Amino acid sequence: MFLSMSLPEKTRTTEFYGRPDNWGFVVRTITDTHGSFACVATIGRGSVTKIAAACGDGTVHIYDSVTGVLRLSLSPRYPVQAMTGHPDGSILVCTRREYPISITLWDIQTGGLVHTFILETEIGDTAISLNGRYLACSLSDGTVKSWEVADRTELPVFKSNSPITCLCWLAPEEQLMVANEKSAHIRDIVTGSVLVHNFKMQDPICGAVYSQKLNQLAVVTGSGVESCITTIDAQTGTFSASHRFQRQLSCFTFSQTAKELVCGMMTRGLESISVLPQRRTFFDFPAMITSVSALSNGTVVANVVDSGIQLLSLNEGSPPSRQQLLPPTLTVHSLDEGRIIAIVPTDRDRIILLEAAAMSQVFTIPAQKDLLVPINRTVIVCASLEKKVAVRCFSEGVKEYLQLWEFNRQHPQWTVQTKERPSIGGLSPTCALLVTFHKASRIYIRVWSMLDGRLLAEGSEPRILLPHKITFGSEDVFHSHHDTCCIHYNIAYPSAPASSLFSRSIIPCKVLGQTRGKQHRVDDNHEWVVSGSQRICWIPPGCIGSAQASHCWAGFTLVMAGQDGTIRKLTLYESSL
Repeated sequence: MFLSMSLPEKTRTTEFYGRPDNWGFVVRTITDTHGSFACVATIGRGSVTKIAAACGDGTVHIYDSVTGVLRLSLSPRYPVQAMTGHPDGSILVCTRREYPISITLWDIQTGGLVHTFILETEIGDTAISLNGRYLACSLSDGTVKSWEVADRTELPVFKSNSPITCLCWLAPEEQLMVANEKSAHIRDIVTGSVLVHNFKMQDPICGAVYSQKLNQLAVVTGSGVESCITTIDAQTGTFSASHRFQRQLSCFTFSQTAKELVCGMMTRGLESISVLPQRRTFFDFPAMITSVSALSNGTVVANVVDSGIQLLSLNEGSPPSRQQLLPPTLTVHSLDEGRIIAIVPTDRDRIILLEAAAMSQVFTIPAQKDLLVPINRTVIVCASLEKKVAVRCFSEGVKEYLQLWEFNRQHPQWTVQTKERPSIGGLSPTCALLVTFHKASRIYIRVWSMLDGRLLAEGSEPRILLPHKITFGSEDVFHSHHDTCCIHYNIAYPSAPASSLFSRSIIPCKVLGQTRGKQHRVDDNHEWVVSGSQRICWIPPGCIGSAQASHCWAGFTLVMAGQDGTIRKLTLYESSL
């Protein structure tokens, strides 16, 4: 389970119960109002790790990797094309490859510019050593320049006979791998001596990463639409293993907690490769990832096209003990602020209610197939885990009915016929049930006695005031929640219900210090949960993409049914609620 607070319009957080299988899941999504991030880098290690993101307006934002909170904004004079972070979390290195060509060092505690290296030749790759002592860059003419970070002293320059494709620092800290088109060598940058002479590859080298824990160097080569990752012993230069892909890789990194590589694809998808023992796992991620890096807790920081930064947990682990297998599911619904999940199996002979926190079954309502409402409508109007009751609706011909069920009874406490289709309901602190109905251009609000189903009060409003949530303040006051306001209603209980009136007052959400936030829904391809135009998190393969499982509001719960009978619960939070 992942659960944390967030700041408005900066971070969206998800909580997950269920079985990841070949899915992985989104721990956090960080988006920016200016669109996608040009490049992303991590700074520091462990709990001090921060995430740097270059925005579309030229600014560089520094985010906390734990909370996702925006900590600092840098304002480089020119947009940056690449970044790398210092291991101690103090400095961010920004590279600009276009004129004026430069490398700038920024203090991320103060936001101040520490130093600028002006270069005359186009920059290729930039890398900082494992402990942050050295900074190196390759130039388009085959030159490699390096400096001491502390005092910006320039070290001896060396030049290659062919263009350099990538640089990768190794251990000890003075060792640097320099890759040309189809070969690479390891050099000591202080003495200038070559430690490991050219090891040759079959295809052009695209990139390399190093794992100090494994003392393994992973080199990516590509040819046409295929890619290959070769792991190499960094001390001897001997090849350990090769992994071929039928697609091109866009990025890759070593996990900091497991002996595995995480690879992003040029098309879509992620793949995890366990080095020891060798094992590959494909994650059907429905988008292209332009960069990946790993945090110390194993979370992967991915820069996702059109989605911002997503922190992904790819740990499969074992299914939580509270997860249970259920019959094949037709629809799922979230109730009682996400505390209850209602499930209709494909045979439609019953309605199963689960307590969401433990994913345990609390009640089953028997149902006749011909009396269930159409599958594009909810079958439970409202439910309460505290009161242990559920209000079910069903149709018989053109007639609509409501039933109240107590969790410890096998038969409904009462059944009443209604004139319109029920839409949303709420339960008062004591003994009142309020349900809204909609028909044509109006909505109808009716209050029923939970004890015997008597109609206590009723009123009507324009349909534009159809709420997305109802809560009770007291027995005589309820709140109708809308996009931009909250309407407070006072109920007058007369002796004759037909003459009942509601008095109301409208309070803007900003006055209340709360808003509903943007609507979260599943896109038309049933691959993403989206909020507005932003893709927030991806839906696991094999989950039912029905309309019943497709809609939730910020702070509500989206539940999904897997074809294998598993139920997944995803809670979307925004602090603006």
